[in-house]
Amino acid sequence: MKTLLFDLDGTLIDQFSAIHKSVNHVQKRLGFRESSFIEVKKAVGGSIRLTLTRLFEDAELETLLPLFKDHFEAIMMDEVFVLPGVVEFLESLKADGIQMAVFTNKIGSHARSTLEYLKIDHYFDCTLGAEDTPYRKPNPLFTEHILKSLNTDIADTCLIGDSPFDWETGEKVEMPVYLTATGTHSVEELKQSTGSDFIYNDIYALAESLFNYKLIKS
Repeated sequence: MKTLLFDLDGTLIDQFSAIHKSVNHVQKRLGFRESSFIEVKKAVGGSIRLTLTRLFEDAELETLLPLFKDHFEAIMMDEVFVLPGVVEFLESLKADGIQMAVFTNKIGSHARSTLEYLKIDHYFDCTLGAEDTPYRKPNPLFTEHILKSLNTDIADTCLIGDSPFDWETGEKVEMPVYLTATGTHSVEELKQSTGSDFIYNDIYALAESLFNYKLIKS
């Protein structure tokens, strides 16, 4: 593979604390029951619009979204961290001349700010997220857009993610997808919700199996 596309939340980073706090902020403002951390984490996937729709069945999305975004942008770096093994993995890929990009349903501006804050933005030639185009994963037009931006094609590209949305994204365009159980789904949940034969406990296992990188666990 010449190009790797990475999902962001649950694959490269953990920003679930700020997402949870921001959802709770909206719930308190509107008089809803506050969701637990696990409830919010399980609702993440597909975009913040879908997350809010899952958690607020009886509220208008256009009311929820500005409240969420305003609060999230104020606290988005609270407790955010790069997942174990990720920096070492990116370093190894960069040394091997692999082109890398972030391909996420997180709002694009939020994704880029977070990568910069965590000082891992320099590994990526492109970061594409929600609101950068009219599309989101698993829409094939979203995939087509990032491939054109990177001047690459599906035959030379694969996607690394943590959710059924990532798997479906690859299935729609016949692009290989490799999944890690480091985000919203366990290994068993990923097996049940996808047809993937390539599911790994973490980045360490994926890196060794696919690239023969023996990363040192910290």
